[in-house]
Amino acid sequence: MSSLVGCLLVPTPQNADSGLWFIFHHEPEGVLAFDLTTGHPDIPYRHFEAICNGEACDKSVLLGGPMQDDSAMLVLHNDQNAPDSHRISDDFLFISRRFVLVAGKPPVITTADDVPSRIELAQGADFILSVGFRLWNMDDLEEQLKNREWHFLPASAEIVFKTPHGERLQKALRSIN
Repeated sequence: MSSLVGCLLVPTPQNADSGLWFIFHHEPEGVLAFDLTTGHPDIPYRHFEAICNGEACDKSVLLGGPMQDDSAMLVLHNDQNAPDSHRISDDFLFISRRFVLVAGKPPVITTADDVPSRIELAQGADFILSVGFRLWNMDDLEEQLKNREWHFLPASAEIVFKTPHGERLQKALRSIN
């Protein structure tokens, strides 16, 4: 299977999953993706205003998935010059950080080596904050594809950055039909 990085996994009516998943990593064993539709129930965006510069179109933090939902933070963005970014395509890059929340204190963002960090993006850059991600084993994903549980859709900046998170799945579904 060719690389799925930068694609959206869109659930079909046969699938009970209600998320719209952005694939940010793909290797032969599986894919890593985060949900673009579910706001984090416990972490408000205001916690990040002091450590992020730039404006988010949808000022919310997403609950990216059931795995690493308490410490892995991804920043999907479109700033081609942002430091420490991993390139996905012309429209998408991501930064991976650790997120540490201590009751009564602002969150701390660190690198994988526990070095405190900021998210440095150009003013006006589009970005999304996601805490957590999901891993799909390729065998499981291929079986789900055979069962027609998912559509693939190339991710677009319009759906990802310009559409509020509660409307992204419906917009993706309309793009397929």
